[in-house]
Amino acid sequence: MPQLIQRTELKTFYYTPVHCPFCGVRVMGGDPSDETRITACPHTLFIAHDTAFEYRSARLDHNLQLDGMSEQAIEAKWHEHKGGIDGFTDTVSLPDAIKVAAYAPAPSAYGSYYGFAPNE
Repeated sequence: MPQLIQRTELKTFYYTPVHCPFCGVRVMGGDPSDETRITACPHTLFIAHDTAFEYRSARLDHNLQLDGMSEQAIEAKWHEHKGGIDGFTDTVSLPDAIKVAAYAPAPSAYGSYYGFAPNE
């Protein structure tokens, strides 16, 4: 069985900007003129929140067998997963893939998820 994505969680410092562990690029908020702009590097597999994917790479789509699916079908697929988008992205099986899961503290149940893998 292939190795699943490695996972680390940020709970206290959940607001810390996330940088790619392979090249150091800040993947969200790297543009000072637009903090919401996605600045994904070639190692970025996905950027997601509990409500949607913000970014998906072709490597992620291929790995999770999402190629050719509509956005609605992809959303339905992760909604059907027991763990939602968080659990669905835990099933990535690329070598040395790393996931950062950042959770806002209670009373919020909000999570953000960032996945990375070295280029093959």
